[in-house]
Amino acid sequence: MEHATVKRKWANWKFIIFVIILIAVFIKFFVIDDHDENAPVVVALDLGQVAFRSEQEVEAILGPGKLDSYFADAKAGCEKCPKRIYRDGKVEIIFINEIADRIVLRDLSEYDFENRVILGLLNLKENIDPTVDSDEIKRWVNYEKYTEIAAFSAKGDLDYILIKCKTE
Repeated sequence: MEHATVKRKWANWKFIIFVIILIAVFIKFFVIDDHDENAPVVVALDLGQVAFRSEQEVEAILGPGKLDSYFADAKAGCEKCPKRIYRDGKVEIIFINEIADRIVLRDLSEYDFENRVILGLLNLKENIDPTVDSDEIKRWVNYEKYTEIAAFSAKGDLDYILIKCKTE
């Protein structure tokens, strides 16, 4: 009689292992969202070509801009700095001390809120982990020559990116 009980227990264990394998396969293919690490990254703005440039240099790269308003910030040493809009409102640049210092990229909801995608949109190659990383914001402080790069999320997708080039 013991022999029949051992066979029955072994059959139960085989069934349990089979169910665990099925659950693992289900999780792998339907729950975990795989991202292709080798997928090409889209560049929305080549930050190296625009940051720290004058209005004329930026206009030569992005095309004609439109004066939106004037920006004032005592901490940045700016009393009446021009804020210009480029590419139909997708790129907003504040020129502080006559250089492109604060840059905002808007309308990025079609992109994932991931480090590699965010840095790729700016044509930044070095994949450094952000200083602040949450569901709503990713912030890099002193990334290469830039004071701060901050990306903001809306409903799980990328909303906009703010770059502070020189001022804090």
